[in-house]
Amino acid sequence: YNPKDSHILLGGCYNGQIAYWDTRKGSQPVEMTPIEQSHRDPAYKTIWIQSKTGTECFSASTDGQVLWWDIRKLGEPTDTLYLDKKQDFTKAQGAYSLEYEPTMPTKFMVGTEQGVIMSCNRKAKSNVEKIVANFNGHIGPVYSLQRNPHFPKNFLSVGDWSARIWSEDIRESSIMWTKQYSSYLTDGCWSPI
Repeated sequence: YNPKDSHILLGGCYNGQIAYWDTRKGSQPVEMTPIEQSHRDPAYKTIWIQSKTGTECFSASTDGQVLWWDIRKLGEPTDTLYLDKKQDFTKAQGAYSLEYEPTMPTKFMVGTEQGVIMSCNRKAKSNVEKIVANFNGHIGPVYSLQRNPHFPKNFLSVGDWSARIWSEDIRESSIMWTKQYSSYLTDGCWSPI
């Protein structure tokens, strides 16, 4: 749900489109992105961005792109980032998860199919500089990312058969991790206490 208007809901579709609904207007989407301007794989994660208008969001997909949108004009994305340090679309890593903390409005993180967590800065001077750091540690897709609500430099990742806790200041390795479980882990979160 939109943090500025609880009637507006955002979602990513399996065909790559982004849609938004207004609960006051029924069960059908108010608008969807055109298929030609959308992701080419499923849009696995969409997040509202803190903005003056409350209409901006971004999405991630296994097609290797992060796309920014304004729901007032969903005809095309307002910005694009390929998940490759050199911005080569053919080498971009597919995304499964996104993390955005409103107290750090230009920073976000992406969890990839390849087990890499990318720390990014949307306001970097060039697209090449937007991917600030990579955190390697999972041997399978990163399905969940979440910053610690009390210490935002620390974050949790869940992927493959383990959960890991990281610090942005230590890029070589996670600072804590679980054992490898016999079941695949798909989600996790911090305790609110």
